[in-house]
Formats: sequence, structure tokens, C-alpha cells
Amino acid sequence: MSSLASRLYHGETSIDFVGQWRRWFLISGVAVLISVVALFIPGLKFGIDFKGGAVFRARSAKPVTVAQVREAVGPSVAKVVQVTTDTPPQVIVQTESLPQDQVAKVRSDLSRVTGDPQVSAAVVGSKWGSTVSTKAFIALAVFLGVIIIYVSFRFEFKMAVAAIVALVHDLLITAGVYALARFEVSPATVIGLLTILGYSLYDTVVVFDKVRENTGALTSMSRITYSDAANRAVNQTLIRSLNTSLATLLPIAALLLVGTFLLGAETIKDLSLALFVGVASGTYSSIFVATPFLAVWKETEPRHQQLRARVARQPAAAAVGAGALDGGGGRSRGKPAAARPAAGAGRAAKPTVPEPLVDERLPDLAPDPIEPDELEPVDDEVAPVAAAPPKPKPRPTQKPRPAQQRRKQPSRPAKRRRR
Repeated sequence: MSSLASRLYHGETSIDFVGQWRRWFLISGVAVLISVVALFIPGLKFGIDFKGGAVFRARSAKPVTVAQVREAVGPSVAKVVQVTTDTPPQVIVQTESLPQDQVAKVRSDLSRVTGDPQVSAAVVGSKWGSTVSTKAFIALAVFLGVIIIYVSFRFEFKMAVAAIVALVHDLLITAGVYALARFEVSPATVIGLLTILGYSLYDTVVVFDKVRENTGALTSMSRITYSDAANRAVNQTLIRSLNTSLATLLPIAALLLVGTFLLGAETIKDLSLALFVGVASGTYSSIFVATPFLAVWKETEPRHQQLRARVARQPAAAAVGAGALDGGGGRSRGKPAAARPAAGAGRAAKPTVPEPLVDERLPDLAPDPIEPDELEPVDDEVAPVAAAPPKPKPRPTQKPRPAQQRRKQPSRPAKRRRR
């Protein structure tokens, strides 16, 4: 896993999340469409905290069925009847808002069928339920507004809009799962929704921070587009997002399993389901929805369109240049570019052979004798000829000497010429 994370971070391995945005948007669109339809058919199942009503709880001293409880209380009165598998079993009856005399009648009927003399009743008025619903929507609107302001100030407005799109995506899918699973929407559900919004925002901000780092150095002369830089940011944060999500989902799944099947706690069940669905959906949206949506939107800007057109022209220009080198000139065809001489290189590299030096000052007679002290030491080995030897300077003229003086001096070896 560490090697895979290193390859993803350094660009050695890359998954094209942004390039396949049409596929991800299609999957998300189908999921959101199913969730929206589920909100109306069959619809959300609101608890008494939102719509008002009364909840009666009793411990049954003998085995009892749902049909027996409904018949004893009255089919028109008992809206929801539930018998748990605890020992002893607990009977829960939910009704609409009832007057005090009818509340007492339901308690006596429930005590008779279950054998529990102490039946608890919790009555919530319809006004209280509407107040709770209004405050929940206000809290959600304030949360979304703060997100827009923070992300716009921290990054940019388009990133804030992309984060809101991902949050709405997570909310709709979570609400759709609640509607299809027929779980009751309670205040614990609202707390779970606000919690998953915070988690989804955290994951999206982590990815956007890397996107801003990768795209901050993009100029008109860059070799990659905005989508390429954003896709690399998603790959660099992929392992971190998956590790964080798995570490969060495992305890939530254990809480959902224990609360639903072992303890039968309604509050834990509602909270854990919202958290589980929201965390899974938030991880998906931060990778497959938020970043591709941002990249597609940013690519509509003129400067990024020009950069994309320039990057698209680079492979064509390289191919044209390679063809010109391969086909230009019959003598160069078939040779690699590194082995072909450049224009004018043959003339420049040809060695220059020096012409023989002729001393025009020497007369037809023999050269004048030179004193021994004027001799220069000459090596036996001949020095290599330079490519362009400098022209020798003319020797100073010597005064003629008398013939007797020349005859008295012993003969000397002739001076070797340097070639």
C-alpha cells in the first residue's frame, strides 16, 4: 500500500478520475434521481419530534404480537406498533396527537394486553414538531452559508460551489437511503446529517488544497492542463482519503450492527445509519464529483482553453519536426538525428594544412653563418602540426662579416628547419 501511495503521489501510476467525468456524473445522477423519487414514493418517515404525536412504551410480561397490540389499542389510533426481541420484550406504540382522556385510555389498554402496570407516555405537540423542523432547516442553511464563505475565502468561489454540489449530492443520497430503508427521521438523524456534512467538507477541502498547490504554477507556457494537474492532486490524496474513510466506517458499521440487531436502540440506529451512508457518500463525492466538476468548470475559462489548445498542439508539432529531420535531404535520410552533420559543419571541421614556408629574404648564395650562442635547442621529436599554425615572424637582418673572419670560424651544422 505504501509503494502504491508513493507511485500515485509521484505520478508514476495515475488513475484518470477527471478524464472519466462523464461516467462518474452518470452514476451520481442515477443515484440522486433514485433518491429524489424515494423522497416522494414512499417518502420520509418522520418521528413524533417533527410531526407531533405520542409514544407509549411497555414491558410485556407475556408473549404478545403486533396484531394483538393493534387490536387492543385500536387500529385507527395505533399508527406504528413495534415489539422488540428483548427479554422481556418491549412494546412501542406511536399515535398522533391525542387529548388527555384518550392518552389515559391508550395507557390502560396497553397495560391490559401486556400486563405492565407502568406504561410510559411521551406526548409531543404539533407546534413543537414544526418548531424542531424549522430549526433543523435553519441550521442546515447556516451551515451551507458558512461553507461557501469559508471555502471562497480560503480557496476561490468556484471551489466553494463545487464543495456545495458535493454536499447536496451526499444529502440527497442519505435522505434517499432513509426513505427506502423506512428508518424514522429523528433529531439524531439531523445530528448525523450535520456530522457527515462536516466530514464530506473536510475530505473535499483536503483534495482542493492539493489541487490549488498543483495548479498554482500553471502559466500559458505550461505543458499540462488544469484537468491534468487536478487529476494528479486526486491521485496524490487518494490513499489518504481511503484510509481515513475506512478507519471511520469500521466503528460506524459496528455501531449500526449493535444498535440495530443486538440492542434495538432506535436513537443509535438512526444516528449510525446517517453516519455510515454519509461518510461513504462523502468519500465518493470528494473524488468523483467535486474535483471533476471543478476541473470541467475551470476549463471553460479562456486562459485554460488556450493552454489546452497549446498542449494539444505539442504532440503534432513534435511529429512534424521529426518528419522534417527524417525526410530532409537524400543524404541524411535513414540516419539518426545525432549522426547527421549540421549545416556547414563539414567545412568547419576540415583540418587546414599549412603551406610551406619560403624565406624570400635569402639570397642565391649560402646562408650567412650564425653564432653558436644564437642556436636554439631543438627536440629530436618533431612537434605535431597544429590545425592553424601562426605565421612566423621575420628574423632581423644581420650585417655582413669580412671573408677572413668567416674562414677562421669552424664549420657548424646547419640549423634545422621546423616543419
